[in-house]
Amino acid sequence: MPDERLGERACAYTCVTPGCELRLQDITAFLAEQGVAKVYFPERLEVIEQMPMTVTGKIQKFELREWSKALA
Repeated sequence: MPDERLGERACAYTCVTPGCELRLQDITAFLAEQGVAKVYFPERLEVIEQMPMTVTGKIQKFELREWSKALA
């Protein structure tokens, strides 16, 4: 997601199974257990229904970046 000082910050986009819940604290706890450095932790979590995909099945990261700009 855009940031005036740093240029951008980490935002995690995910899809969850209906009836399930995922919180940012869940993700950061898992990353900490795996030994990931805190600088790589996402600062925001956005749960979406479906990832934007190309015809070949790749996630359209530029779409997620555009969505992040709209959230800021």
